[in-house]
Parts: sequence; C-alpha cells; structure tokens
Amino acid sequence: MRLFHDSGDEEALRRLSKLFLRGGSGESVYAIEWMRMQKRTPILKLKGIEDRAAAEGLIDAEAYALLSESRPDEDGAWLVSDLIGLEIFVLGDESAAIGRLKGLIDNPAHDILEIETEGRALMLPFVDTFVSEVDTAGGRIVIDPPEGWLEP
Repeated sequence: MRLFHDSGDEEALRRLSKLFLRGGSGESVYAIEWMRMQKRTPILKLKGIEDRAAAEGLIDAEAYALLSESRPDEDGAWLVSDLIGLEIFVLGDESAAIGRLKGLIDNPAHDILEIETEGRALMLPFVDTFVSEVDTAGGRIVIDPPEGWLEP
C-alpha cells in the first residue's frame, strides 16, 4: 500500500516498526514487514494485509506512529510538536517574550516560523541567519530578526 505523508523525513519513516491506522472501521495496529520508496512515497507491506481488498479497506485511514520511533536522531532537529507554543525572544532583549510560536509553514526553500504576538501574526524564515537559539527544554526560541521587522 502507499502511505501519503507530510513528514519530509525518509529516514524517520524507515525507523518505523508499526503503524496505527484510524479509519471507518475503527483503529488497528499493523507491523511493517517492509518498506521501499517510490520517489517520495513509501510503499509498505503491512502484516495481516494480504491482498488488494484488504488494502482497499484502509483507503483514507489516518496513520500514526510512535513518537519514540519518529523522533529525529540528529542534533538540531525537532518535531513540529516540540516547537509549537514555545515563547519567542529577540536576541539582546530577552527580558520579555514578544509572542509564541503558533505554527510552522512548510516551504520548499525552508520552513517559516508563524509567530503569534499581541494583535498580529509575524512570519520569519526558520534559518540560522534569523534563529539564534532553540531551547525546547527551556521553552524558548531566540530570534535575530531583520531591522524593522517588529515595527507595525
């Protein structure tokens, strides 16, 4: 079967040993027997799904994986869920947060931070030039935005 995903991380997909599927027939857990990539789309063989009819019964099911298997291995890599809600501070003026991270916008060149401040949303590329520190344990991201970026 094909798994349509928004991960962008082929190595994380390869670490998965099982999938939790939720659909019209309820929830089920399936062990992954094997996986190969067809361009960016994983093709999976799930234990217990032996024919096309069984696979068709999973169409439109939502797939979930264990966080422990999907967490990135490398330093400086996070899951979006690790970042949402972190307070945003400006480098050099870290006495008060300017807002919170509302979301990440997936962009082909780089992700974009969607920062919720009082009264407006701001967007900033998630690149080393503008992001000085990500401290998930401390609950904060320190940014170094371009001059005038914070002005209304």
